[in-house]
Amino acid sequence: MKISIISLTTLSALQAITFAGTHHTQQREMEHSSQPANVFNAGEFQLDAFGVYGVGKGPSHAGPFAEHAWGGGLGLNYFWTENLGVGMDVDILHGRENSARGNDTKDFGQYTASLIYRMPYEALALAPYAYAGGGVTSNAGTLASAHAGLGVEYRFVPNKIGLFADARWTYYGDRAGSGDQNNVQIRSGIRFVF
Repeated sequence: MKISIISLTTLSALQAITFAGTHHTQQREMEHSSQPANVFNAGEFQLDAFGVYGVGKGPSHAGPFAEHAWGGGLGLNYFWTENLGVGMDVDILHGRENSARGNDTKDFGQYTASLIYRMPYEALALAPYAYAGGGVTSNAGTLASAHAGLGVEYRFVPNKIGLFADARWTYYGDRAGSGDQNNVQIRSGIRFVF
């Protein structure tokens, strides 16, 4: 009988210790998970939807479209660190063609890839960024291009949804012996983070 009481008391004490340790560990995990995460993180996938405006006016002219072009597009980005990422975007611009053949209105498809460097300010939920890359623009023909730009993103839902705006200078090279061709494009849109 004494052995049964001692055994029962020992098992009860061990169970109480085990339960207390488990409860303490669970409480610590809950406290840790309730701490706010960074607004901008490594390992982010982002989906962008944006409007784009292309400035085709210039003294020596400015690329495949004349005067102005408007459109929209989609982008996909991945940040493998908090600061460094890559992005791809596709957009369609509608404007007048800059060509000796005429100046009909056309749709211009742009396909670009960029290396992105951002500098997050967590307390403000802001991340200014710089990016550079290359791509192609197509309508009747295909033009290779290089670009560089600056932008800023604001996360109004941390780790989930942000707004962004950026501007890029796009360089098309010497096209048809008419001098260096380039233009400025401005994008603004919403960014979904996964």
